[in-house]
Amino acid sequence: MESSEVTPRGSPYSQKCASCRTLICCATFGELQQLFTGKGGKSVKSCKHCRAATKSLGASVRVQKETSFGLDEHFEVHEDFIEVVSSFLELHDRHVFDSDAQPLKLRGTLSESVVLGNDISVALCAQREDRDAQKQAAIHLRNDIFDCSGYYFHLRRCKERPDGPDYFLTCSRSQERKTERETLTLQRYTSVKEFFPCHGELHITFSKSNLSVTITYDHKCHTETPKFHVTEEVQKYIQANKLLSPRQIYHNLIQMADSSQFKETELHTIAKQQVYNVWLSLTRKEWERDGADDFKSAQMLLDGQDGYRLIEGLQGPGVSLAFTTPCFNDTIKFNRTKMTEVFIDSTFGTNRHGYELYCVLTEYDLVSLPLSYLLLDTRGIQEVGKRGSRLTAWLTALRATGLNPNVVHTDKDFAEVTAASIAFKANNDRYNHHLCLWHSLRAIDQYITGKMKSKGFDSVDNSRNSTRLTALPRYRYFLSEESDWMQSNGQSKKCTPEKARILRAMIKRHLLRHPFLPKTFLDGEGTPALEGLQYQTYEEIHANAIKEMLEFCKTIDQPKIFRYFWNNWYRPAFKNIGSRWEIASLCGRPGANGAIPISRTTMRLESHWRILKKDYGSRFIKPRLDVLAYIICTGLVRSRIHLYLQVEAKREKPSAYKDLVHLWRKCADAINQDCIVKRDKVYHTDKDQWLCSCPSFILNSRYLCKHLVSFYSRPQPDGNGRFLVQPPPLYYPRLFQERLPPIRFSEHDINGPMTISSGEDLSDCIDDDDARSVSYAEELASLELVSAENPEAAEENDEDIKEFLRVVHWASGPECESNPRMQRAFYRHFSNKAASFLSEFKRPYEEAVGTSGRNSGLKG
Repeated sequence: MESSEVTPRGSPYSQKCASCRTLICCATFGELQQLFTGKGGKSVKSCKHCRAATKSLGASVRVQKETSFGLDEHFEVHEDFIEVVSSFLELHDRHVFDSDAQPLKLRGTLSESVVLGNDISVALCAQREDRDAQKQAAIHLRNDIFDCSGYYFHLRRCKERPDGPDYFLTCSRSQERKTERETLTLQRYTSVKEFFPCHGELHITFSKSNLSVTITYDHKCHTETPKFHVTEEVQKYIQANKLLSPRQIYHNLIQMADSSQFKETELHTIAKQQVYNVWLSLTRKEWERDGADDFKSAQMLLDGQDGYRLIEGLQGPGVSLAFTTPCFNDTIKFNRTKMTEVFIDSTFGTNRHGYELYCVLTEYDLVSLPLSYLLLDTRGIQEVGKRGSRLTAWLTALRATGLNPNVVHTDKDFAEVTAASIAFKANNDRYNHHLCLWHSLRAIDQYITGKMKSKGFDSVDNSRNSTRLTALPRYRYFLSEESDWMQSNGQSKKCTPEKARILRAMIKRHLLRHPFLPKTFLDGEGTPALEGLQYQTYEEIHANAIKEMLEFCKTIDQPKIFRYFWNNWYRPAFKNIGSRWEIASLCGRPGANGAIPISRTTMRLESHWRILKKDYGSRFIKPRLDVLAYIICTGLVRSRIHLYLQVEAKREKPSAYKDLVHLWRKCADAINQDCIVKRDKVYHTDKDQWLCSCPSFILNSRYLCKHLVSFYSRPQPDGNGRFLVQPPPLYYPRLFQERLPPIRFSEHDINGPMTISSGEDLSDCIDDDDARSVSYAEELASLELVSAENPEAAEENDEDIKEFLRVVHWASGPECESNPRMQRAFYRHFSNKAASFLSEFKRPYEEAVGTSGRNSGLKG
């Protein structure tokens, strides 16, 4: 400090310097302000003399630091960089820790001509703004340092610079690293690692101006980290078997641990994650078309696949993506006129963005074939009918290109019901919609037993209006006499298990009745034997079902339960209100001229989703959209087409035929003389029409019973009571069909009896203007949905859920991995639900990542 610039303490202008701690006094305020003004006119706490001294000292330190590198070279070839760095470290690094030793420092600059192992040049990587490519290049260079030094560095952060990013990495054995938990509290499966105060740092800096990358290494030597790299021979094996799943490849490698093919590799040191990473890098080129936008990448992938077509009007980024498969587009191999029975269903949890995946599937020559898929996410859209309108547009596009089914099967999702009705019902007298029997019975069981709280309401007014005499046709006039009881309160308790069992069996019989099927004869109830097969009209089936349910509910004094069944399952159409019985029962629409649908459930689609998730999607956890599209095209759809070709070539048999053979053998074991007597005198079984009035026939999913099989049997020659039964016919595509009768016994198709009409007037319950154009909102409103059934009401809070999940994903994602404080805070908020969360999701997680066979160490 120059004494000429320090005035006596009596000066009124003074300030203490924060660096030298000297009280500096000046004669004027301007002089004092000049001493404590920094760059840009900003006020600082150190005087200008201290700042100048610090600056000169820092410059000398930087010069000394820059010249203290043991190796500082420029490289034009990647192999030269590896060779020089390896030789330098081998000469100076003894892999023995010495706290007094100086750290090794080296710097290597790779020029623009250097090509890295991932076939990316340094110039291209430094010039592009693709952070993913630059990160992959940094990881590749990190692995090069690992190979040369034996020290593994963890990527900690990336600093964005105007000239390019700077990746900062630290040694995995450094005591200064950030740990998730205390080392002593970790539950380990390996020995505890030793850590050192090595202050190991690695900087990988990209320069856009020089088109180069600089690797700066600063580390104090210690025991090296064991190398468990995937060798070249293992990479070649994964390349040759990349069509297999990573889990299967890893299993095969373990089985070949002693093989001479892998002499240079100790296969027991290879981890599942390493195999998966190599497999992913090899297959990425096959499914990735756009690394930044997976929606666009999925569109480009589907557009380039042979036989697949994107559906116009449903290509909204972030909302919908629809496409058809070769099973629908190849009209030469697959005849669309044979696709008379289709199934529609959706599934979730197939991708990272939360799109629902819908599928239209058909039964073609007893083989399930997917026709079209739709990825749909309407959570961010604020409009009425957002999901249903897009489903309607999707199905209407399929109808416009030739799909015209007579029967559509869905679960109790009224968005699907309404969309299918609008798309396929117009100008199709044979159209019928059927709810899945399994989903229907499950919903009924949950309501009558109280397993699930009712989200709807006890619609007394609806039942009162729909049972008025003016709203009923003549065959249902008896309901108006029970109006007072139907509106009463009755018992408040739910059904007992025994009563619930009776109700389930009763409604199952009711929903499976059809005018083409004979009336079921329940022997053992004192009823005289029939003279032949008896049939009922649509009106008689409906009226008898209502009467039986009404009488039973009166017996147990449960008018509320009857109102539930009436409003949700038995209610016919009246005025502008749609029919529930029409979509719930096998009868279908009154007056419809359709055949009996063999299928009763949507289990074909449920099995389809199981194959997608377990067989093809189990290697991924919430994959990208282009990965999902790749799995569907190259795995799921291809496997179904392959099965169809095998069935067509008689090299494989469809599951429907295998079920028939199993049931045939089961029925054959039950045939005796009493069965033959009842067949002819009680049930009057008709072999030619393939019909029987026994209860087993209508309840059997394949319409098979022992009385029909008995036509192909004869007594044992020794008369021991057992019968010799002819085996079922061998499978031949033209011999079997997915409708009644399941087996063609002649060259001509055998249809059921003609439609029977009792002459009842149905004008009160049928809309005369069926062919008019209706909107989705009008069609949905006609079903009189309760709040729990409304597909749009179920989505009203989706945006709140989406926002919550975004915050949870951020709080538990990469930001949380290296932040113990955030981890503890996150666990503290959800600790009271941790046990139930793990009990529900731990097993699916372990199955997805392939660790279900061992303890994962997660605790509640």
